[in-house]
Amino acid sequence: MREYTPDEMERMRMTLNGETGLDKIKRKAREEPFVPAGVALTCFALIAATVGIKTGNRAYANNMFRLRVAAQGLTVMAMVGGSIYYQQMKSF
Repeated sequence: MREYTPDEMERMRMTLNGETGLDKIKRKAREEPFVPAGVALTCFALIAATVGIKTGNRAYANNMFRLRVAAQGLTVMAMVGGSIYYQQMKSF
């Protein structure tokens, strides 16, 4: 029979205790706080770029599109970095 790690046991306990979707989002945000911040920055940049296009301000829209690309890159880096960090923590 397979032996489970403490992290896996904790996840099973949460599943059995009925963790709601909101509880899961809160837990994930605590585990990797840079990911929600990156998502928020990406959404802001996309909305600001849309406003720039609607108002005809091309320079502003281009800057916001560049910010969006940078924010998406940072978000992906935060996800990968958090994943590597938690993999390293599991091995200790």
